[in-house]
Amino acid sequence: MKELILVRHGESEHLVRGIKGGWTDLPLTDKGRHQIRLTSKRLKGMFESRIEIMYTSDLKRAKESAEIILEDFDIPLIVDSKFRDINKGITKDMTIEEGKKVAIPPSEPLRDWIPYPEGESWRMLYNRVSDALTQIEQKSEQVVLIVSHDRTIAAIIEWMLQLNEDCSIDFSSHPASITWLGLNDFKQPEIKKLNETAHLIESELE
Repeated sequence: MKELILVRHGESEHLVRGIKGGWTDLPLTDKGRHQIRLTSKRLKGMFESRIEIMYTSDLKRAKESAEIILEDFDIPLIVDSKFRDINKGITKDMTIEEGKKVAIPPSEPLRDWIPYPEGESWRMLYNRVSDALTQIEQKSEQVVLIVSHDRTIAAIIEWMLQLNEDCSIDFSSHPASITWLGLNDFKQPEIKKLNETAHLIESELE
């Protein structure tokens, strides 16, 4: 696998209704669908026919985004729950304010801190994402598109850059943004584009 193109799902209902994300399973808004159509056009212009396969989280907001992109690309789509957002446990379907009331205070090491009861730590998220990427790496595709979620994309970046626990990152991606990871001439991992959103200017002005 030489290149990974990462797309965060478009604006979803939970983002505009003040509901916790994670495994809350709500669809895209009309704006979110429009954003992803703009993202798909940008991907088409950037990569044309080079993308060989697309993976997506099974949550509605990501899967719907992937299906919209598929209208512009004749490639296989694989739905994989390992690309879900981080599990926020019992706060699924709660409002942000309700979630704050059950949040667990940070503890060391932060990588093993589980912010909400029955939820996941960063290490747990990273491990399941790593498992999925290792399986993809063993296949023949060279350019892979993954439609996923904010925290999951951060974990994929950490995996691709081969960061260790002392060099973990805290990175947020905008809905319908594009991040492009690849290898340089020395076969070292590099970030070619990070959280690109220029193609969304039209939707942000509406």
